[in-house]
Amino acid sequence: MSQMVVFGASGRTGRHVCELAAGAGWTVTAAVRRLEGAAPAPDHAARLAADVLDPASVGAVLAAAKPDVVISAIGGGDIRVDDEGVRNIADACVVAGVRRVIVVTSLGCGASRTYASERLLAAIGEVLAAKTRAETHLTALPLEWTVVRPGGLIDGEPNGAGALFEDDRVHGRITCRDLAALLVALARDDDAIGMVLSAVDEASLSGPNDPVRYRVRGEAA
Repeated sequence: MSQMVVFGASGRTGRHVCELAAGAGWTVTAAVRRLEGAAPAPDHAARLAADVLDPASVGAVLAAAKPDVVISAIGGGDIRVDDEGVRNIADACVVAGVRRVIVVTSLGCGASRTYASERLLAAIGEVLAAKTRAETHLTALPLEWTVVRPGGLIDGEPNGAGALFEDDRVHGRITCRDLAALLVALARDDDAIGMVLSAVDEASLSGPNDPVRYRVRGEAA
C-alpha cells in the first residue's frame, strides 16, 4: 500500500501525520477544509479541499486520490464534525471501495467513559458523546477500521514514549506528534484491524497496575 489520505491535515495532529507518512514512503493527500491559509503540505504531499460535513466533497477527494488508507484526525470547533464528519468519511470510504480506515476519537468515548473523570465529562461530555456516535457508526460498516482514543493532547516536543493499549482504563497525555507516529505505524499493521486502542504517553500513564499494551507490528517488546 502506498496512497494515503489524511482528513484534518491542517490540524494539530493531522499535519504531523502528513509529514511522518510522507517520510515513511507514503504518497500523501492532505485533505483540508480550505486551501487558502492551510499549512503547507510536506514534500511530495498534495492538498485537496474537503468539507467533511459535505459528503460529496469527501467523496470527490477519495475519487481523486484513490487511497489505500484513510486517516481521520478531524475534530474541534463544530461538534458536528466529531459526529457527522467522521460518519461522512466512513460512508464515503464504503462507496469508494477504500477498506482501511483509522479514526482518532478520544479517551472518554464508548466503554472508556466509565473510567473518565467527572471533570472531563463536565467539560467535554457532549463532544465525547458525538465522537461515540461516530465510533458506533464506523464500527458497524464493512471496513477494516481501527479506532484510536488518545488521552489529553499536548503540543511540544515528542519524546517517543507514545504507546497503545487494549485497555479502556488507562489515563494520561500524549503529544500530537507522538500520536501521529502511532497512527502512521498502524497504517501498515493489519493486526490492528477491528480494534479500539487507547493512546497515552507511557511517562504520564495512570490507571490500572496491569494495563494491556498493544504493540504495533514490528515494535520491539
